[in-house]
Amino acid sequence: MHVVDWVIIAVVVVGIVIAIFGLDRYRSDRKSADDGGASQPTSEVFTDPDTGRRMRVWYDSSTGRREYRAEANPDR
Repeated sequence: MHVVDWVIIAVVVVGIVIAIFGLDRYRSDRKSADDGGASQPTSEVFTDPDTGRRMRVWYDSSTGRREYRAEANPDR
């Protein structure tokens, strides 16, 4: 195999690893919104381009973790 073949294989493998470990990063259903943690809602709100749902960023100052939770829909 040539060097170009090895580079292509390496890029594909790295892409697969990134896809596997980063797949659910922005999903709001990873944890329940009532998990009892120290997370506090922030003023950051955005519309998820995949689902069209309004999302709010929650921040846990003790761990630095940010969570993305779907906002309750007042129209329903």
